[in-house]
Amino acid sequence: KSYVGIPPWLNDMYNSIYFNTCTMHQDAKKNDLDYFCIDCRRSLCSNCLDAHMHHNYVKIRRYVYNDVINREDLRSLFNCSGIQSYHTNGAKVVFLKPKTHRHHQQQKQSNLKDHRCTISNRTPQDNSLYCSVACKVRFSSSSFLLFFTK
Repeated sequence: KSYVGIPPWLNDMYNSIYFNTCTMHQDAKKNDLDYFCIDCRRSLCSNCLDAHMHHNYVKIRRYVYNDVINREDLRSLFNCSGIQSYHTNGAKVVFLKPKTHRHHQQQKQSNLKDHRCTISNRTPQDNSLYCSVACKVRFSSSSFLLFFTK
């Protein structure tokens, strides 16, 4: 599908709760909610995946106590240009929401000290406009249309 504007599932993805125990598989192993089903618009555990075999879903990961998604996984679904990327386990990831305050560190003085995320006012490590998917969506929904592909 092609979208003009914000795809309907995107707000659900970054507002979902991850890494809690799946209520449908409480007694199973690997029952953390660490997937998001785009078709059902909800978080899943690995035990739920068989029931969503023919659905579109993505893996959600943790990085510095925050929910992230692999940038390559997101690129096929969403124009993620302008969002700060981080490297973890050999892959680039982007935050779903702005970093939590307790883990936010002040950036050392540099030539980027005045550069801030357009929405959250956080200081990105590079010249990115947004620190997270949520910030880009908030800015885009109030300012201009994005083009999404899937």
